[in-house]
Amino acid sequence: MKVADYYHMAFKALKDRRLRSSLTVLGIVIGSALIVALVASTSGLSASVKAQIEKVGVTTLSVVSTSARTPITDDDLAVVRDMAGVKDVIPYFSRRLSINYGSNSLSVNLVGLEQEKLQSLYKGLTFAEGSIVDGYDPTSVVVGSAIASPPADTFPPVGMNEMVVLQGTSTGAGAPPSYSFIVRGILEPYGAVGFTNLDETLFTSMAARTIFSIKYYSGMYVIAESPETVDSVVTSIQNYFGGNARVFSSSALLQTVQSITGQLTIFLGGVAVVTLVVAAVGITNTMFVSVMERTREIGILKALGYKPRQIMSLFLWEAALTGVIGSIFGTLVGTGLSFFLGGGIPSFSFRPPGAPAGAGAKTSTATGPYGGSYSPVFSAELMIFSLTFPIAIAVLAGLYPAWRASRMNAVTALKYE
Repeated sequence: MKVADYYHMAFKALKDRRLRSSLTVLGIVIGSALIVALVASTSGLSASVKAQIEKVGVTTLSVVSTSARTPITDDDLAVVRDMAGVKDVIPYFSRRLSINYGSNSLSVNLVGLEQEKLQSLYKGLTFAEGSIVDGYDPTSVVVGSAIASPPADTFPPVGMNEMVVLQGTSTGAGAPPSYSFIVRGILEPYGAVGFTNLDETLFTSMAARTIFSIKYYSGMYVIAESPETVDSVVTSIQNYFGGNARVFSSSALLQTVQSITGQLTIFLGGVAVVTLVVAAVGITNTMFVSVMERTREIGILKALGYKPRQIMSLFLWEAALTGVIGSIFGTLVGTGLSFFLGGGIPSFSFRPPGAPAGAGAKTSTATGPYGGSYSPVFSAELMIFSLTFPIAIAVLAGLYPAWRASRMNAVTALKYE
């Protein structure tokens, strides 16, 4: 028999039993779709976190004071600058404030640092309009894209050279303090980096400390000389500060996240494989029922001169065709499902110790200031696996029923009622 003959006979057998064949294929579709959706989504999550971390570089460390009673001082900066393996130190202060529009408020983060180091700290950061703030100007800011161009019908846009009024938190019976700044620069959309969403951040100069009467720093960024010196720099900083500050390493965070997502990928992929195994049991059952129903047909084929190998091949072609149809549709469904998961699940949300939550404040992004959506990642290995593994499972599931069909006695099969 030719390959085309096997195909046509197998397809006709499946077509004659539409409902049973459809349910069998559905089991394979579900398993194959889960493999693609879960593995692609977790891979996309890992890639999203990696892209966020790489925006500040694996050599960048973030040092945050753990208590207001032990702030980071200029003396601390001098000590850290002199540590072996340290290339640069960028101190900063931050305040969680809000922009009020009637009954609505937009929660934002104001960060003061050396403006000339802004673009070297955040790789690929560009300006849509304007430029950095002069280091001696305490009343000017650079605003993120979500502040300058909020979604329609939420808040008025903020343009160049316009005044923006930031509202602080009330500490007593009086009205909360307010601070006025002039917009000197607008950033292009950039997204979240570590603990900060730059699109909802305003950057000012260190001179603005005088406005807030700040003598100390909220934290500092430490740039190591190379990835190889990161661990030694982290150890030196931890030994110096003890429990008074926490050190966040981009490379350590990346390794942790990749380890977690890797284990998650294996676990979820295993769940999907189990689903396919369950579908394989259904294929075996379907094939056994098919063999019993077609006993007389098998006897006729043997009487016509069909060899056991040909009978076995015919049933294996039915199983393989079931796997092919299920794997193709499963891969398509899984691809669509993975995009749904990527758009509906926060990509990575975390907040530094003590960071204000801004409860009740409306934000200009759907997932809040510390999250976002991610795109699934489809590797060639994943797509090949999702297309071939269900076929292999289906063929293995149909192997024993096909062998039983090929071993039937022709006379006994012809007498079967």
